[in-house]
Amino acid sequence: MRTLLMCLFLSGMAYGQYRPAFEAAYAAHPIVPKGVLEAVAWTNTRMQPISSDQLESCSGMPLPYGILGLIDNGKNYFLENGKTIGKLSGIDVSAQKTSVDAELLAFTAAFEHLFIHLPEQIEETAEARTVQVLRALSELPEDGLVNMYARDAHLFSILTFLNDDEMAQRYNFQPWKLNLKKVFGENFNILSAKKVTVTPDAVKSTQNDVYHPKVTQNKSLQYGPAIWNPAATCNFSSRNGIAVSAITIHTIQGTYAGAISWAQNCNSSVSYHYVVRSSDGQITQMVLEENKAWHVGSENGYTIGYEHEGYVSNPIWYTEELYEASADLSKDIINSGYGIPAARTYYGQSSSSVQNLGGCTKIKGHQHYPNQTHTDPGIYWNWEKYYRLINDNPTIQTITSSTGTLYDSGGASGNYTNDERLLWLIQPPNSGPITLSFSQFSIENGFDRLFIYDGNSVNAPLIGSYTGSSIQSTIQSSTGSILLEFRSDCGTTGSGWALSYSSTPIDLTAPNTSIVGSGNWETADFDVNFIDNDNSSGVAGKFYLCADRPNNQSGWKSNMNRGFLFEDFQDNADDWTVQTGNFNLQGNAFIQSDFAGENTNAHIPLAQIGTKQYVYEWKQTITSAQSNQRAGIHFFCSDPTLPNRGNSYFVYFREGQNKVQIYSVDNDTYTIQTNDTCVVLANTTYTFQVWYDPQSGWIRAYINNELVSYWQDPTPLQSGSFFSLRSGGCAVRYDDIRCYSSRGSTTTIELGEDMRYQSDAGQDAGTVLAYSIDGQHNWSPLVSYGSKIDWTAPESLFIADGQGQDIDSTLSQLLNGNWSASDPHSGVIGYSYALGTSAGGTDIVNWSTLSPQQSMQHNLVNPIAGTTYYISLKAENTAGLIAQGNSDGQLYWSVAGLSELNGSTLFVYPNPSNGSFTITGMEGNGEITLYSMEGKLISTRELNGESEISVEGIATGNYWIELVLNGERLRTMVIVF
Repeated sequence: MRTLLMCLFLSGMAYGQYRPAFEAAYAAHPIVPKGVLEAVAWTNTRMQPISSDQLESCSGMPLPYGILGLIDNGKNYFLENGKTIGKLSGIDVSAQKTSVDAELLAFTAAFEHLFIHLPEQIEETAEARTVQVLRALSELPEDGLVNMYARDAHLFSILTFLNDDEMAQRYNFQPWKLNLKKVFGENFNILSAKKVTVTPDAVKSTQNDVYHPKVTQNKSLQYGPAIWNPAATCNFSSRNGIAVSAITIHTIQGTYAGAISWAQNCNSSVSYHYVVRSSDGQITQMVLEENKAWHVGSENGYTIGYEHEGYVSNPIWYTEELYEASADLSKDIINSGYGIPAARTYYGQSSSSVQNLGGCTKIKGHQHYPNQTHTDPGIYWNWEKYYRLINDNPTIQTITSSTGTLYDSGGASGNYTNDERLLWLIQPPNSGPITLSFSQFSIENGFDRLFIYDGNSVNAPLIGSYTGSSIQSTIQSSTGSILLEFRSDCGTTGSGWALSYSSTPIDLTAPNTSIVGSGNWETADFDVNFIDNDNSSGVAGKFYLCADRPNNQSGWKSNMNRGFLFEDFQDNADDWTVQTGNFNLQGNAFIQSDFAGENTNAHIPLAQIGTKQYVYEWKQTITSAQSNQRAGIHFFCSDPTLPNRGNSYFVYFREGQNKVQIYSVDNDTYTIQTNDTCVVLANTTYTFQVWYDPQSGWIRAYINNELVSYWQDPTPLQSGSFFSLRSGGCAVRYDDIRCYSSRGSTTTIELGEDMRYQSDAGQDAGTVLAYSIDGQHNWSPLVSYGSKIDWTAPESLFIADGQGQDIDSTLSQLLNGNWSASDPHSGVIGYSYALGTSAGGTDIVNWSTLSPQQSMQHNLVNPIAGTTYYISLKAENTAGLIAQGNSDGQLYWSVAGLSELNGSTLFVYPNPSNGSFTITGMEGNGEITLYSMEGKLISTRELNGESEISVEGIATGNYWIELVLNGERLRTMVIVF
């Protein structure tokens, strides 16, 4: 499965590069159905253009060109379809080779021409006509039973691609839904069989399905699943008594159908015992094992040769199906009495050069034999994988004691032996990490190896592979299981190795985390302290999350720019963008109801950086009852608008299959990295957690605090800007989504950033959540610390002279003042006042606390007439912030020091009045002011000769008129009616 995903990854990268060329070709020739170009390109080249510098097949089969795998030099055997396409399109081969655009345009033009001009058949559908055209554009010869079978096998691969839903989604076309049984009739079973045997007279599957062009055919008698499709007798010979003792692995540098056809060409002088198809692992036998096929030069006499469909420069051909089918064939040959040990399969590094391994290794590549120049299967063939598939049922010795010693097969003093594959599993019950301490290590350098795995199988993460005399003195597992695997070849032995082991008792006690803050109102950036304790395996990770709210009625949120996410869907889902699927806010949860969607996507901005670790936590419930239901998250996303979110990781939990899977995504193409067992049931709510460390590359997935899968990325992503929800084939409910960031023992909370709001009516405006995890993956309980926040002083400060409304003058020595202020965040707790003869002055009364009184009185002992007295005020809120201001002052009059206006030569008339008062008898300039009886200033103006002061619109009552004239202050009472 992982190999298939790698194939899709590589082809996806290539297709993305050439997609505009595919679209332009379809646009130029719309009669060509969508998907045809991709199907031919996938079948022939896996979307990777074949260049002229590509190595020729070791069989001498013609090398195709371009992304469609066309032939222009058929070596007098293959049809030169590249030239045919050139004639039909007007774009010759040299032009086709210059660019993918030209090649695709040429193919679609030729396709269109044939589609229009081929003779029509009665009631022929467009799909059936397309099949005719594809047959006509094949490079495979049309003569003979085997070639007819090869042409059908090639067409079967193309049409299978066109029917595939996943391929259709990936390459942007509608799946065809062709009935392949109808297209191929009675030959469908043999074309889809796992193994076929070919003779000049018959092609058969292991189920005795026979290929029927005109002649009956036979299945392989030597390997049940294979088709028997014999090479031409001119291309193989007798072994002349030489015993079979080795197996040769080849890559054909071409297609499966092409290889089958080429072996019929007497001019090729090549043959092979078996050919393996990439897409599904179908096998065709072409030469009986007792005969000598011509595939590896001077070493033909003792070897059985397999050709594998594909090209050495492109790993996309090496699918899981191909590996498994080839390995099953090898196991059958091993068990056939030739004396080929399974343990003699090569498992070393792949290479792109000739590398003579010698006669000890019995199952190896073309490149590993003497006297060779070809380098297949090359750098991308996974020899370790192939070794494990062939040696797939090893005996494992399980050790359950908590401490002890362990030796190789030779014991404490003897040597180990040849051709060994031995495995020891150290797995004490209720154990934590296991420590190995080596006291001796000496094995044949480069040929014998000790593998150590961090877990209970060879599929667990590999701690290391050791040879010679070099090994760490101490090695430790991360879990309560560690597996040792020793392999030796058929040559030199050695004294081996000795070790002692010990296990750490399993830690079932969770760590403890607490938060210590000031307990006070926070008015500026503040520190929070964390205390984390674990008495057994130690604290391995520490995390926290800041959340805030603008008022008491709002739900909690986080500042995603700070790398935090707190989403409980209490208010809305406004921060989320729905890219695909049907996400809606329902019942304080985020519901995705499109169970037909194969890749739903709702994403949110989230800053993630490589210097921090992150824990993503969410509640998830699959609520539908479909097949292949899965849901999870993407994190560290670079572009959430792309199908796989650009560069990212994602974790899927699969209901029904009970699997958890970790994927990496590079350039929007994903690769599955784990496929572990867990329990995921429909209509059951789980709390999932994913812990990612960008520095080490470790990704760990948890269900309800239990570790269920982990993987280490050797090149971990260092930044991400988005977080995304993803589901496929199900309806799902998401809730309580969190992103925690790593921390130390103290962190500074920045107001306006980590916590963006002030408290509402004295309630918490911010909260810090924290927990930790120990070395054996126990999570502490979640703890929280609420913060009351106020960074602004009281507001709406009002200060009035007098007992009620503000006055501007007074006749009384007893001065009054009153005030008010408000604070919506922490509330006002008290006031202080001062009194002075200047704004802010304290020369009359120094600061005096009156909490929570909102008025004052002060008797002036020695008042000075004509002096203005000012009240200064400080209002303090619960957070300790102070707002300060002062009144506009009140002018003190001394009755004794005032002259009555009407007792002088000045007169005011009429009095009473309801319009204006006129003042006469003035000499010089001065100022006239109208006051209420309480001393409030009504109006003022300059005096100049005879003056008038208006009282229009003023309430009826008694008022004072004051004149300041030539340094003398005069006054009189007037009545307004």
